[in-house]
Amino acid sequence: MFDNLIARAIVPVTIAVTGFVIFGCLLLYSFIKADMTAEAIRTLNGCASTVVKSTRSAMMEDDQQSIQDIVENIGTREDVQLIKIYDQKGDIRYSGQDAPEDILKVTHTHIDEFLQSPPSFKQKPQHDVDHSSGFIAISLPIFNEPQCSTAACHFHSDSEPILGFVSIGISARYLEKTLSVLRTRMIIFSVMVLFLTVGGVTALLRMNLFLPIIRLTYNAELAAQGTVEPDLPKSDHKLGKLNKDFRLLVKQRDQALEDLKGSKPPARNVGDGSDES
Repeated sequence: MFDNLIARAIVPVTIAVTGFVIFGCLLLYSFIKADMTAEAIRTLNGCASTVVKSTRSAMMEDDQQSIQDIVENIGTREDVQLIKIYDQKGDIRYSGQDAPEDILKVTHTHIDEFLQSPPSFKQKPQHDVDHSSGFIAISLPIFNEPQCSTAACHFHSDSEPILGFVSIGISARYLEKTLSVLRTRMIIFSVMVLFLTVGGVTALLRMNLFLPIIRLTYNAELAAQGTVEPDLPKSDHKLGKLNKDFRLLVKQRDQALEDLKGSKPPARNVGDGSDES
Protein backbone atom coordinates (compact mmCIF):
# COMPACT_ATOMS: atom_id res chain seq x y z
CA MET A 1 0.00 0.00 0.00
CA PHE A 2 2.65 2.49 1.10
CA ASP A 3 5.00 1.54 -1.74
CA ASN A 4 2.25 2.33 -4.20
CA LEU A 5 1.45 5.58 -2.35
CA ILE A 6 5.11 6.60 -2.32
CA ALA A 7 5.45 5.92 -6.04
CA ARG A 8 2.30 7.89 -6.87
CA ALA A 9 3.44 10.79 -4.68
CA ILE A 10 7.10 10.99 -5.73
CA VAL A 11 7.07 10.12 -9.43
CA PRO A 12 4.82 13.01 -10.59
CA VAL A 13 6.74 15.54 -8.51
CA THR A 14 10.06 14.22 -9.79
CA ILE A 15 8.91 14.31 -13.40
CA ALA A 16 7.51 17.83 -13.03
CA VAL A 17 10.58 19.28 -11.29
CA THR A 18 13.10 17.53 -13.55
CA GLY A 19 11.16 18.49 -16.66
CA PHE A 20 11.06 22.11 -15.54
CA VAL A 21 14.80 22.09 -14.83
CA ILE A 22 15.63 20.50 -18.19
CA PHE A 23 13.41 23.00 -20.00
CA GLY A 24 15.03 25.86 -18.08
CA CYS A 25 18.53 24.55 -18.89
CA LEU A 26 17.70 24.22 -22.59
CA LEU A 27 16.27 27.72 -22.66
CA LEU A 28 19.26 29.12 -20.78
CA TYR A 29 21.66 27.25 -23.06
CA SER A 30 20.00 28.68 -26.17
CA PHE A 31 20.28 32.21 -24.75
CA ILE A 32 23.93 31.75 -23.78
CA LYS A 33 24.75 30.18 -27.15
CA ALA A 34 23.12 33.08 -29.00
CA ASP A 35 24.94 35.65 -26.84
CA MET A 36 28.33 33.96 -27.23
CA THR A 37 27.84 33.59 -30.98
CA ALA A 38 26.83 37.25 -31.29
CA GLU A 39 29.90 38.28 -29.30
CA ALA A 40 32.14 36.16 -31.54
CA ILE A 41 30.60 37.82 -34.61
CA ARG A 42 31.17 41.28 -33.11
CA THR A 43 34.80 40.40 -32.43
CA LEU A 44 35.26 39.12 -35.97
CA ASN A 45 33.56 42.20 -37.35
CA GLY A 46 36.02 44.37 -35.43
CA CYS A 47 38.90 42.30 -36.79
CA ALA A 48 37.62 42.77 -40.34
CA SER A 49 37.23 46.52 -39.78
CA THR A 50 40.84 46.65 -38.57
CA VAL A 51 41.97 44.89 -41.75
CA VAL A 52 40.05 47.41 -43.86
CA LYS A 53 41.62 50.37 -42.04
CA SER A 54 45.11 48.87 -42.26
CA THR A 55 44.87 48.07 -45.95
CA ARG A 56 43.28 51.45 -46.76
CA SER A 57 46.35 53.31 -45.50
CA ALA A 58 48.53 51.11 -47.70
CA MET A 59 46.19 51.69 -50.63
CA MET A 60 46.59 55.46 -50.28
CA GLU A 61 50.32 55.04 -50.71
CA ASP A 62 49.84 52.65 -53.63
CA ASP A 63 51.77 50.01 -51.69
CA GLN A 64 50.26 46.74 -52.92
CA GLN A 65 53.05 44.66 -51.41
CA SER A 66 52.18 45.99 -47.95
CA ILE A 67 48.55 45.04 -48.51
CA GLN A 68 49.55 41.51 -49.45
CA ASP A 69 51.88 41.32 -46.42
CA ILE A 70 49.09 42.46 -44.11
CA VAL A 71 46.72 39.87 -45.51
CA GLU A 72 49.31 37.09 -45.32
CA ASN A 73 50.38 37.97 -41.77
CA ILE A 74 46.81 37.95 -40.53
CA GLY A 75 46.29 34.65 -42.32
CA THR A 76 49.09 33.08 -40.27
CA ARG A 77 47.03 33.33 -37.11
CA GLU A 78 46.05 29.92 -35.79
CA ASP A 79 42.34 30.63 -35.72
CA VAL A 80 42.13 32.38 -39.12
CA GLN A 81 41.05 29.99 -41.87
CA LEU A 82 40.30 32.53 -44.60
CA ILE A 83 41.13 36.13 -45.42
CA LYS A 84 40.59 37.59 -48.87
CA ILE A 85 40.11 41.01 -50.43
CA TYR A 86 37.88 41.27 -53.50
CA ASP A 87 37.55 44.07 -56.01
CA GLN A 88 34.31 45.68 -57.16
CA LYS A 89 33.61 42.84 -59.58
CA GLY A 90 34.02 40.14 -56.95
CA ASP A 91 37.44 38.95 -58.15
CA ILE A 92 40.06 38.06 -55.57
CA ARG A 93 42.85 40.64 -55.41
CA TYR A 94 44.65 39.59 -52.22
CA SER A 95 44.57 36.27 -50.43
CA GLY A 96 46.25 35.22 -47.22
CA GLN A 97 44.92 31.72 -46.60
CA ASP A 98 43.84 28.66 -48.58
CA ALA A 99 40.48 28.19 -46.96
CA PRO A 100 38.46 24.98 -46.79
CA GLU A 101 35.85 24.55 -49.49
CA ASP A 102 32.87 25.02 -47.15
CA ILE A 103 34.09 28.45 -46.01
CA LEU A 104 34.82 29.51 -49.60
CA LYS A 105 31.27 28.65 -50.60
CA VAL A 106 29.90 30.81 -47.80
CA THR A 107 32.10 33.82 -48.59
CA HIS A 108 31.34 33.53 -52.31
CA THR A 109 27.66 33.59 -51.40
CA HIS A 110 28.26 36.76 -49.40
CA ILE A 111 30.04 38.44 -52.31
CA ASP A 112 27.29 37.40 -54.73
CA GLU A 113 24.70 38.97 -52.44
CA PHE A 114 26.72 42.19 -52.36
CA LEU A 115 27.05 42.24 -56.16
CA GLN A 116 23.37 41.53 -56.73
CA SER A 117 22.26 44.45 -54.56
CA PRO A 118 22.78 48.08 -55.69
CA PRO A 119 26.07 49.42 -54.28
CA SER A 120 25.49 51.90 -51.49
CA PHE A 121 26.80 52.98 -48.12
CA LYS A 122 23.86 51.14 -46.51
CA GLN A 123 25.21 47.68 -47.28
CA LYS A 124 25.72 45.80 -44.05
CA PRO A 125 28.24 43.04 -43.27
CA GLN A 126 27.20 39.48 -44.10
CA HIS A 127 28.04 36.79 -41.58
CA ASP A 128 27.48 33.07 -41.27
CA VAL A 129 28.03 30.70 -38.34
CA ASP A 130 28.33 26.98 -39.05
CA HIS A 131 28.40 25.05 -35.78
CA SER A 132 28.59 21.67 -37.52
CA SER A 133 31.67 22.58 -39.60
CA GLY A 134 33.07 24.78 -36.85
CA PHE A 135 33.70 28.16 -38.47
CA ILE A 136 32.47 31.74 -38.49
CA ALA A 137 32.68 33.77 -41.70
CA ILE A 138 32.05 37.46 -42.26
CA SER A 139 32.21 39.67 -45.35
CA LEU A 140 31.91 43.44 -45.44
CA PRO A 141 32.22 46.10 -48.11
CA ILE A 142 35.13 48.53 -48.39
CA PHE A 143 33.52 51.94 -48.68
CA ASN A 144 34.92 54.76 -50.75
CA GLU A 145 36.00 57.65 -48.52
CA PRO A 146 36.57 61.28 -49.56
CA GLN A 147 40.31 61.16 -48.83
CA CYS A 148 40.71 58.25 -51.21
CA SER A 149 40.17 60.48 -54.26
CA THR A 150 43.53 62.18 -53.69
CA ALA A 151 45.47 58.99 -53.01
CA ALA A 152 48.09 57.73 -55.44
CA CYS A 153 46.31 54.44 -56.03
CA HIS A 154 42.87 55.88 -56.57
CA PHE A 155 41.20 55.02 -59.83
CA HIS A 156 37.56 55.12 -58.72
CA SER A 157 35.20 58.02 -59.20
CA ASP A 158 33.76 59.84 -56.22
CA SER A 159 30.31 58.52 -57.09
CA GLU A 160 31.31 54.88 -56.48
CA PRO A 161 30.39 53.99 -52.89
CA ILE A 162 32.03 50.54 -52.85
CA LEU A 163 35.70 49.91 -53.60
CA GLY A 164 35.74 46.21 -52.85
CA PHE A 165 35.02 43.59 -50.22
CA VAL A 166 36.82 41.82 -47.38
CA SER A 167 36.04 38.26 -46.24
CA ILE A 168 37.42 36.65 -43.10
CA GLY A 169 36.72 33.19 -41.75
CA ILE A 170 37.89 31.94 -38.38
CA SER A 171 37.66 28.63 -36.60
CA ALA A 172 34.85 28.29 -34.10
CA ARG A 173 36.51 25.49 -32.15
CA TYR A 174 36.98 27.64 -29.05
CA LEU A 175 33.33 28.64 -29.16
CA GLU A 176 32.24 25.05 -29.71
CA LYS A 177 34.53 23.85 -26.91
CA THR A 178 33.02 26.37 -24.50
CA LEU A 179 29.50 25.40 -25.55
CA SER A 180 30.38 21.72 -25.12
CA VAL A 181 31.62 22.36 -21.57
CA LEU A 182 28.46 24.33 -20.88
CA ARG A 183 26.26 21.47 -22.17
CA THR A 184 28.12 18.94 -20.02
CA ARG A 185 27.75 21.04 -16.89
CA MET A 186 24.06 21.59 -17.52
CA ILE A 187 23.55 17.84 -17.96
CA ILE A 188 25.37 17.20 -14.68
CA PHE A 189 23.27 19.90 -13.02
CA SER A 190 20.05 18.31 -14.32
CA VAL A 191 21.10 14.88 -13.01
CA MET A 192 21.97 16.40 -9.62
CA VAL A 193 18.56 18.10 -9.49
CA LEU A 194 16.92 14.76 -10.34
CA PHE A 195 18.62 12.94 -7.46
CA LEU A 196 18.11 15.83 -5.04
CA THR A 197 14.44 16.02 -6.00
CA VAL A 198 13.89 12.30 -5.48
CA GLY A 199 15.82 12.27 -2.20
CA GLY A 200 14.36 15.51 -0.87
CA VAL A 201 10.77 14.75 -1.78
CA THR A 202 11.09 11.23 -0.38
CA ALA A 203 12.50 12.51 2.91
CA LEU A 204 9.89 15.24 3.28
CA LEU A 205 6.98 12.95 2.43
CA ARG A 206 8.27 10.25 4.74
CA MET A 207 8.68 12.63 7.67
CA ASN A 208 5.53 14.70 7.18
CA LEU A 209 3.11 12.22 5.61
CA PHE A 210 4.08 8.57 5.49
CA LEU A 211 5.25 8.15 9.11
CA PRO A 212 2.16 9.97 10.49
CA ILE A 213 -0.05 7.72 8.34
CA ILE A 214 1.79 4.64 9.63
CA ARG A 215 1.23 5.83 13.22
CA LEU A 216 -2.44 6.46 12.51
CA THR A 217 -2.76 2.99 10.97
CA TYR A 218 -1.13 1.45 14.04
CA ASN A 219 -3.54 3.34 16.30
CA ALA A 220 -6.45 2.12 14.18
CA GLU A 221 -5.28 -1.48 14.64
CA LEU A 222 -5.04 -0.98 18.42
CA ALA A 223 -8.49 0.62 18.50
CA ALA A 224 -9.91 -2.32 16.53
CA GLN A 225 -8.48 -4.66 19.17
CA GLY A 226 -10.34 -2.79 21.89
CA THR A 227 -7.75 -0.31 23.18
CA VAL A 228 -9.46 2.71 24.70
CA GLU A 229 -8.66 6.23 23.56
CA PRO A 230 -6.45 7.33 26.52
CA ASP A 231 -4.23 4.24 26.03
CA LEU A 232 -3.54 4.96 22.35
CA PRO A 233 -0.03 6.31 21.53
CA LYS A 234 0.14 10.06 21.36
CA SER A 235 -0.05 11.47 17.84
CA ASP A 236 2.39 14.02 16.39
CA HIS A 237 -0.50 16.19 15.09
CA LYS A 238 1.01 16.26 11.59
CA LEU A 239 -2.21 14.94 10.11
CA GLY A 240 -4.13 17.72 11.79
CA LYS A 241 -7.92 17.26 11.86
CA LEU A 242 -7.69 13.64 10.71
CA ASN A 243 -5.94 12.64 13.93
CA LYS A 244 -8.41 14.58 16.05
CA ASP A 245 -11.42 13.09 14.28
CA PHE A 246 -10.01 9.56 14.62
CA ARG A 247 -9.41 9.91 18.36
CA LEU A 248 -12.84 11.51 18.73
CA LEU A 249 -14.43 8.48 17.02
CA VAL A 250 -12.57 6.11 19.33
CA LYS A 251 -13.61 8.18 22.33
CA GLN A 252 -17.24 8.15 21.20
CA ARG A 253 -17.03 4.40 20.72
CA ASP A 254 -15.67 3.95 24.26
CA GLN A 255 -18.43 6.17 25.65
CA ALA A 256 -21.07 4.24 23.70
CA LEU A 257 -19.76 0.96 25.11
CA GLU A 258 -19.87 2.40 28.64
CA ASP A 259 -23.42 3.60 28.11
CA LEU A 260 -24.39 0.25 26.69
CA LYS A 261 -23.02 -1.56 29.73
CA GLY A 262 -24.85 0.81 32.09
CA SER A 263 -28.23 0.36 30.35
CA LYS A 264 -28.34 -3.48 30.55
CA PRO A 265 -31.19 -4.89 32.84
CA PRO A 266 -30.10 -6.89 35.90
CA ALA A 267 -30.01 -10.67 35.48
CA ARG A 268 -33.15 -12.59 36.75
CA ASN A 269 -32.74 -15.49 39.26
CA VAL A 270 -34.30 -18.73 38.11
CA GLY A 271 -35.75 -20.84 40.98
CA ASP A 272 -36.45 -24.54 41.26
CA GLY A 273 -39.64 -24.25 39.30
CA SER A 274 -42.09 -24.25 42.29
CA ASP A 275 -45.05 -21.87 42.27
CA GLU A 276 -45.01 -19.72 45.40
CA SER A 277 -48.06 -17.65 44.46
